[in-house]
Amino acid sequence: MTSDPGGPRPEIGFPEDLVALQQRWTGIFNRLAAGTRADGHELRMELLRLSFRLDAHPYWATTEAGWSREARRALQHFASAAPGGEEQLVTLCVDGRIIAVPPGEAAARR
Repeated sequence: MTSDPGGPRPEIGFPEDLVALQQRWTGIFNRLAAGTRADGHELRMELLRLSFRLDAHPYWATTEAGWSREARRALQHFASAAPGGEEQLVTLCVDGRIIAVPPGEAAARR
């Protein structure tokens, strides 16, 4: 599964509003991870609000397994592969500094 617009899509489907919430969460997380400091407090508060909304979404009550880390990971992959999606950056500690890199680059830096 890739985040390329033309790449394969996950088999599991999610409601559009849940995918949009996840995409917004990922966008804000990436801005924070990349070091956007000017509006950091507001972004962190919005990230927290979105986290609560994602976790409490009614969709999780309609699935057999409900909310789980695996289901949340599947949502993240689905949302990144969906139109308008982006991959979540990975934060690493390199030489005592926290840096944010794309997932593919993270493996090479470890």
